[in-house]
Amino acid sequence: MRGFTQIQAILSIMMILLMGVVWGLPIAPAIYVFDWITAYGPGDKSWPDLLLIGFSASIAFLTWGMFLLLLSGTLQFLIRLRFNERIVAPLASLTTIRWAICGQLHRSTQPFLNHVAPSFFANAYYRLAGCKIGKNVNINTSTINDPSLVELGDNVVVGGGATINGHLVEHGNLVLEKVIVGKNSTVGGATMVGPGSRIGENCILGSRAVLPKRKVIPNGEVWAGIPARFIKHSQSDSSK
Repeated sequence: MRGFTQIQAILSIMMILLMGVVWGLPIAPAIYVFDWITAYGPGDKSWPDLLLIGFSASIAFLTWGMFLLLLSGTLQFLIRLRFNERIVAPLASLTTIRWAICGQLHRSTQPFLNHVAPSFFANAYYRLAGCKIGKNVNINTSTINDPSLVELGDNVVVGGGATINGHLVEHGNLVLEKVIVGKNSTVGGATMVGPGSRIGENCILGSRAVLPKRKVIPNGEVWAGIPARFIKHSQSDSSK
C-alpha cells in the first residue's frame, strides 16, 4: 500500500480520538445515574450526604464500565474480520488496519474488564466482540486478545491471567489464525496460547505453560511447561 507510513501516522491520531469517544460516551449515562441518585440526598455535605455521593460515584463508575463493554464490543462486531481458518495479509493493508482497530478497542476495555471477569458480563462482552462461547464457560482473564479468532467449547475454564492470541507476524505479513478449545478443557492461569493452536476435549493446559503457535493437544491429555509438552492422560477423559 503506497504511503502507508503517512496513513499510519494519520490513523494513530484517529485512534487517539476514537479512544476519546469510546471512553467518553459511556460517561454520559454514568453522569445521569450519579445525578439521579444524589438528588435523593440532603445536599448539605453532611456525612450521610457524603456517603450517598460516594455510593453514587461507585454506581456511576459501574455504569460507565458496562456501557464501555457494550460500545467496544459492538464496534468490534461491526469492524472485525470474518473468515473460516486463516488470513495472511501484508502489514501495510486494510486487513491489518481493521485488525489493529479491533485490538485497540479490546485493550480499551481491560481496565474495567479485569473487574468483571469471570462473570456473565465478561462472557457477554466476549460474545459481542466475536468470540464463540459454549455453555457454562468460565473466562477469568481480560487478555483473550483476538476475541473473534477464539472458540471455546462447553464447560471450558480459562484461568486468571491467561493470554490467548490469534495473531502473529511472519515474513512481513500479519497472520490471523483461529484458536479452538474443546469442551470440558481447562486453560490454566497465566498460560500463553499461540495462534492456530487446537486444544482438544477434556484437556488441561497447566498453569504458566506456553503453547506455541499451531500446536495441537489431542483429546484427554494434560500438557505443561515452556514450551508445553505432554505430561499424562487426563483422568476426566471420557474418550478412553
